[in-house]
Amino acid sequence: MRSFFSRLFRSPYSTLCNCPPICTSYDRLNCRTRHSTQHDSSSLRSYKMAANQSARQQKRSRPSDAAEKPARSNDERSKKRRVSGANESKNPQTTKESKAVTVSSGDIQSDAEAKQKAPAPWSFSRPIGGRYTNLDPILTEDETSLLVGLDTAVQVIATSTSRITRTIQLEAGQIIVGLNICPQDHENLYVFTLSGSISKWNWTTGKRIARWETTSKTIATSLASIGKEGQKSSLCYSIISSKGGKRQISVSPLGDEKIQGTTILETSQRLTFIKVTGNGRVVLASDGSHLFLGTTTGSGLENLQNVQYNWREVVLPVQAASFDIKGSESIDLAVGATTGPILVYQNILDTLFGKESGDKKAAPRKLHWHREACNTLRWSKDGNYIISGGNESVMVLWQLDTGRKSFLPHLSSPICNIVVSASGSSYVVKLADNSIMVLSTRELQPIASITGLQLSPDTGASVGSVVAKIHPQQPERLFVSVPASHQFTQSQNGPQSANAAVLQTYDIRANSSISRQALARTNATTLNIGPEGTHVIAPDVKHLDIVHDAKWLATVDTWAPHTQDVEALDRKAAATHQEVFLKFWKWDASSDTWELVTRVDGPHFSANHHATVLGLASRPGVHEFATLGADSTLRFWCPTVKHRSGLRAKDQPEQQLNTWKCRGIVDLKGCLDTAQDSSLKSACMSFSEDGSVLAVCLPATSAANDGLVLLIDARECSVHYRRTGVFLGNPCSTSFLGGQLIIASTHSVVAWNAVDDVVRTIQSSDSVDSQGTENTMIAVNARTNSLAITSATAHKKKNKARFEIKIYDASTFEVVFQEALKSAPVSLLADAYSGDYIVLDSAATVQRLGCLDKASQKSQNNQSRDVTGQIDSGLSTLFSRTEKPAQAQIEDVADFSAQTKGLAGVFGETPSFSLPAIGVLFRNVVQTLGSN
Repeated sequence: MRSFFSRLFRSPYSTLCNCPPICTSYDRLNCRTRHSTQHDSSSLRSYKMAANQSARQQKRSRPSDAAEKPARSNDERSKKRRVSGANESKNPQTTKESKAVTVSSGDIQSDAEAKQKAPAPWSFSRPIGGRYTNLDPILTEDETSLLVGLDTAVQVIATSTSRITRTIQLEAGQIIVGLNICPQDHENLYVFTLSGSISKWNWTTGKRIARWETTSKTIATSLASIGKEGQKSSLCYSIISSKGGKRQISVSPLGDEKIQGTTILETSQRLTFIKVTGNGRVVLASDGSHLFLGTTTGSGLENLQNVQYNWREVVLPVQAASFDIKGSESIDLAVGATTGPILVYQNILDTLFGKESGDKKAAPRKLHWHREACNTLRWSKDGNYIISGGNESVMVLWQLDTGRKSFLPHLSSPICNIVVSASGSSYVVKLADNSIMVLSTRELQPIASITGLQLSPDTGASVGSVVAKIHPQQPERLFVSVPASHQFTQSQNGPQSANAAVLQTYDIRANSSISRQALARTNATTLNIGPEGTHVIAPDVKHLDIVHDAKWLATVDTWAPHTQDVEALDRKAAATHQEVFLKFWKWDASSDTWELVTRVDGPHFSANHHATVLGLASRPGVHEFATLGADSTLRFWCPTVKHRSGLRAKDQPEQQLNTWKCRGIVDLKGCLDTAQDSSLKSACMSFSEDGSVLAVCLPATSAANDGLVLLIDARECSVHYRRTGVFLGNPCSTSFLGGQLIIASTHSVVAWNAVDDVVRTIQSSDSVDSQGTENTMIAVNARTNSLAITSATAHKKKNKARFEIKIYDASTFEVVFQEALKSAPVSLLADAYSGDYIVLDSAATVQRLGCLDKASQKSQNNQSRDVTGQIDSGLSTLFSRTEKPAQAQIEDVADFSAQTKGLAGVFGETPSFSLPAIGVLFRNVVQTLGSN
C-alpha cells in the first residue's frame, strides 16, 4: 500500500523541488515546471498561465495526471469546474463569465440549470440541555412530576424515571423569571418572563392556554389565591423596573383578557426578592439589606383599585442571601446571611419591626454553621426545622426546639435551592453543577436524580473552549470534560470556575446524562481549603481524544500548585512548575466505564519541569495517538503487550494485558530555527483522513516569517515537507478535508491545497476575533463536503462580543449558511455519520445544525456508507489508491452498525414522550433508510 508521501512527492504534478521552503507559490510553480520531465507543452503553458494569474489560485489538470487518477463518474465530473486558458489569454474581460461555465466531457450544464439549484437549506434543531435557572423547582402535589425552569423553556420530569417527559419551549428572546402552579387548577402553569409577558400552559399536555402582554420589565414574581372555595382567582405580585432606576411592586389579576396592574409600592431600593403569604394579605420584599413588609385586610383584594397596604421598612443587621417566611397571622422569618449565620425572627411584627406602641425590638435567634454564604433555606412543613444549604456542599437540618443539627454531607456541588414538598415528605435540592435530587425527608435517600449538561458556569470572563468529542460508533453520545464540583475560586483576575476533571457522557438524542467518571484527582470527600485559606485546585483536563472503534481513550490533565506554595523551593521555576499526565483508558463493556491502563508522568519535559502538551490527536484506522509538546517534540504512542514474568491475570486469563509506549519521536527544533531553551506557546495538529499524514502547524519564528506547516510521515516518524507562509499569527486549530488543510489562526482562516500548493483565505482578520483565539473554531464534514466556522466580532455600540456560525461549501468556499448565535460557542463538532454540526455553547445547550437535502442525496446515491462519509474527497482518491486503506476498517464497522441497528438505532429504548423534535427524527429515519 503506497503512502500519501510516495504519491505526493513522486507524482510529476507534485514533484518536490530543491527550492528553499520559504519560497512563494510563484517560485514553487516555476521550479516544478523546470524539474518536471513528464509534462507536455500544454502543461507548460498551464503552469505559466497559473503563475501570471496567481490571484485566481487555480490550475489546469495536465494530461499526464489523467493516467494516475481514477475514472470519475458523471456526477463527480459535473462538479469539477474548468476554465479555458485560451479564452482567458485572448479576452481577459471575459474571465468572470468563463468561470461561471461548467465544462466536462459528456456533461454540459447551462446557466439556467445552475440557477435552479438553490443552496441546500441548513437549519438548527431545537436546543437541548440548558442550565437550570435559580428559580425554585416545583414538585407537584402527587409528587409524580417535577417542573424545572431553564432560561427559555420549562422541563417536565417524571420522578419515577428521572426522565424528561416534555419540554415547554417559549418564543425566542423570552427569559423566564418566574414559575407558579395555578391555585385553581394544578395542571396549569403560569410562566413569567423578563419582558413582562405572562403565559398559561397545561404542563400535562404542553399546550398554551392563554397569554398576556405587558410593557414592564419584570424582576421577580409571586402568586396568591383569593376568594372562596370554588370561586378562587389568582393575583400576580411582581417587582418591575420603572424609570429613573426605581422599583415598583405591582399586583395584577390573572384571568381577564387584558392585565391591568395596580402599583402598591414604589421605592428607590433595587428589590430582587418578593414573597406573598396569607392569601395576599402579607407581602415581603427585600434587596438584601432592606426589608419591606406590607399588610392589608382581605376585603380590599376583591377590588384592587381601592386596595391599601401598610408598609414598614427596616434595615437588616446582615447582608441577606436568602429568605423564607411561614404563617399568615403570626409571621416567622428566617434570613440567611452572606457571611454564614442564620437569623430567625419569631413573629416579625414584634421582633423585627416592633409593636406599633413603640416597644423595644427583640433580638433574633442566631444559628451559625456555614463558613460561607447561606444560599438557600426553608422552613419545614410543621415549622420545627429549618433546612439550609450553602457553598460547603452540605445540607443542614436545624431542630429549633433542641438546637441540634443533622447533616447530609458530601454532595457533588454547592447547594443553590431547597424546596419542601406540599405534603412535607420530600425535599428537592438543586445543586450548582446543574443537577437536581428529590430526597425523602425520613431517610434522606434519593428518590429521583436529574443531571443536566454540567459545563462550568460563566464567570463573566472571556469564554474559553471546552474539551468535547463525539462517540465514533454511537454519534448520539457526547463526551465532555466537566468540573467535579462547581466551586468558584478567587484569583487575581476575579472569580474562576473549577477545573474540568470529570468525563461526562451525555445522550444528546434523549437529552439525558448517561454517566460521570473522574479522570483526575477530585476533592469531593476531602477538605478543599488549605491552611492559608486558599482553595485546593483540582487538575484540569486539557485534551481528550478517542480511537475510531472507541476501545481506547487518551486524556491529558495538568495541575499547578499555588505560586506561593513553591516559591520557597525554587523562585525561578515557581511560575512554570506544573504536573502533566498522559493517561490511556480502555473501555470495559462489563462495567460501562473507562479503565485506566497506563499513566505517563511528564510525556514532554524541559530541563527541570514538565512541558505543556499543546495537542493530542488519534490516528484514524489504528490504535495510536500523537502528542505535541511545548518542548518542540512530537511523540507517537501505541499499545503493546504487557509482560508479567509469565503470570496470567486471574479474572481474564485468556485476555492479554496492554500498556502504552512511545514508538517514535520527531524533534521539531531544527524546523523552528529558534533557541534550544525556548518553548512553544501555541501549536495544533491533525491527521489526514487515511491516517498516513500528520500536519503540524507552528507559529512564526520571527516577525518576517509567517506560520509554518509540517507534513510528517506517520509511519516513519519523519518530516517530509515544510511550508511557510500558509497562515498569519498563532495557529488555533486545523483539520484535513480531503487534500486540503484548513487552518484557523489568530488572524485568518485559510485552506491550503496540499496537492496543488495553493493557499486560499476564507476569513480575514476583519471577521475573525484576533484577541480571543478560543472563540474561533472550525469543523469539517466530508459527508456534506462543508466547513463550519464560529467566530466572534466586537459590537460597535455595546461592549459585548457577537458570535456567529458560517457554513462554507468546500468545493467553492462560498457561504451557504450564516446565523448569529445567542451564546458564546465553547465547542464545535462534526457528526460524520449524519453530516450535521454540533454546537455546544456557554449556556450548556446543544444544537444540531444539519442539511437534510445533502444528507438524503448522499444516502440515495449510495455514494457513502462509512462513518466519516468520504465521497472521493480523501487523500487516497487524489493519488489513485488501488489497495484497501487502513481507513476502510471504519467502513466495515459503520456498515455493520448501520445494518444491525436500523430504525432501532434511531428510536432506541427511549419512550415516545421523551423523543426529540419531529424534524430530527425524520432526518435520522431518512438517513438510516437511505444508507441501508
